[in-house]
Amino acid sequence: MIFRKLKVLNDDEMLKIVEGAFRILQTTGCRFEDPACMDELEAIGCSVDRDSLVVKFPEDAIFDALESVPSVTPPDNLPKARVASANKGFLLDYHTRKMRRGKTDDARKIITLCNNLTNITLASAGVVQDDVHNDAVEVFNTALLLKYSEKLFNQWVYNTDNVPFVLEMGEIVTGGAEELKQSSLLNYMLNPIAPLRFPPTQLKMTRLYAQRDLPLSVASMTQTGSTAPATMAGALVVCTAELLAGLAWIHSLNSKSPVGLGALTQVCDLRTGAQLYAGPEQTIMFLGMHQIIRYLGYTSGNTSFETDSCDFDFQNGWEKALSGVLCWAAGFDMFGQAGFLMDGFSMEQLVLDNEAMGMLQRVGQGMVVDEDALAFDTIKAVGPGGNFLGERHTMLHARDFWLPSVFSRMSFEQWQKEGARHIIDVAHDKVEQILANNSLELQVSEDQARAIDDVVRRRLAQVGGSWEGVI
Repeated sequence: MIFRKLKVLNDDEMLKIVEGAFRILQTTGCRFEDPACMDELEAIGCSVDRDSLVVKFPEDAIFDALESVPSVTPPDNLPKARVASANKGFLLDYHTRKMRRGKTDDARKIITLCNNLTNITLASAGVVQDDVHNDAVEVFNTALLLKYSEKLFNQWVYNTDNVPFVLEMGEIVTGGAEELKQSSLLNYMLNPIAPLRFPPTQLKMTRLYAQRDLPLSVASMTQTGSTAPATMAGALVVCTAELLAGLAWIHSLNSKSPVGLGALTQVCDLRTGAQLYAGPEQTIMFLGMHQIIRYLGYTSGNTSFETDSCDFDFQNGWEKALSGVLCWAAGFDMFGQAGFLMDGFSMEQLVLDNEAMGMLQRVGQGMVVDEDALAFDTIKAVGPGGNFLGERHTMLHARDFWLPSVFSRMSFEQWQKEGARHIIDVAHDKVEQILANNSLELQVSEDQARAIDDVVRRRLAQVGGSWEGVI
């Protein structure tokens, strides 16, 4: 099995990148745009410039952080494809084939789909809907997921004012602050802005989670040629430096928060300035950063399984497969983003991505090699020129094979006879089938649901939003 054996860097190349990151942190440093960080980082031996807010890191400060800050524990060491569903502002409408802003009804449907698609690991609301006040939509969607998601979920929070409400709802569900800390329910991702800059809002929100010892991640989003050098190795130096700087700052907070590291590395199309999601160089950088993160001793995640295609075409499938399969083979603990289509979210794409993950899960199971599987007696009984179809051994193992629920295995003639339907139409039928046969059910008690709704009402009232028509 190739799982966790795929590498793109040899040990010498990997160490050169890590050493380069150390050198950048010592000589160039990072800007932490919250004055409170200056005292925190100075206390662990960093050199701070209170005017520019630039911090330079001695080796000891980095090594102390690596030794002291615990990693988020990987779920297990099995070759599973763990994929998160995407969060996007826009939704591809199947009927009009146009992107539109999401609605609360869409978010409910996407949560229902996530609940019933077995290969989607982390659920999401999928969209940032426009029928909820923009300043409260993060609280609103967190409430929906807390009440109705049957899985752990991913809901990004960008507004500092929303954090206390999100944490309050988490405590309602788990039973209190200590219970929330012991759970895996809520976490926060610190995203530096490349190159080498930590914005104040991100720092303040990270501090709120760290004060409660909740899980954190640091994820660098370097982009070759624009916010990082045009060379892949140079971009990985910046990426590694940002991850180490974020880790050292979390260490300075004296928090017990476990931390995961992520490489959300991107490529800039230098002909147009466009951000690319699925270039082959991006996959190479994902794989290289995975090696580095594992070398540092941390759980690793990325945003592979994306596409630059605007359609359900060969480009879409190949780009998602290339990055998804290779990142799975390298052993990423989590990758995304299922349901992602260029510039938006698609329920039909979520169904197709779930199907693809099912195939990958089956590959991860490998093959059984034991006395029964070797089938010596059956081979002997059938003999030369025989047929295994009528054998009891065949009947016993007939259900061992993966079966598609969306992908086609029809002959060309049969496919034409049944309307030569496009894959998006078949996927849409699956969406409709799931939504027709399943509804959202409370995953919390009615008292907890009412308490969560009260929190959402308070936040909506605070920002001038309305509760009516969206709940």
